[in-house]
Amino acid sequence: MKTKVSSAYGWEGPEIMNKYSTIWYSRLNFILKELDFLKDLLNKNIFPIVESHLSMQAEKYLEKLSELKTEVSALLDKIEIHKNGVKALFIKQAPYENEWNYKHEHRKLLIKMHEFDSKYQAIKKEIFRTVKDAIRHQKQKRIA
Repeated sequence: MKTKVSSAYGWEGPEIMNKYSTIWYSRLNFILKELDFLKDLLNKNIFPIVESHLSMQAEKYLEKLSELKTEVSALLDKIEIHKNGVKALFIKQAPYENEWNYKHEHRKLLIKMHEFDSKYQAIKKEIFRTVKDAIRHQKQKRIA
């Protein structure tokens, strides 16, 4: 009788882990470009932001953006190393001795990506809200 390999804790096969790693890498590269866009958005709308007294918030967001950029770079490095390690799991003849550790590392990366993504989305919404409020304030001032 063969033992059934359990998929407890959400362990995936190497194909799925490779797919996730590739998606994460692509997403983080896109986020790097988006961070530059958000920084430019804040810098180009500085006059409406200052007029509506939101400059302190804008400075805080610029600092957060630079922190996010360093975090993205660190995550990109980790995922690049992780992607290279997936190749060892594709070899069926020689079982990878650290397979459990590798899968556990994949799980930790999954959690980090979810945490990062939720933090990034929240900051992105706040930046858009601030710029929108500043432009709205400028339009109301022009009308009055």
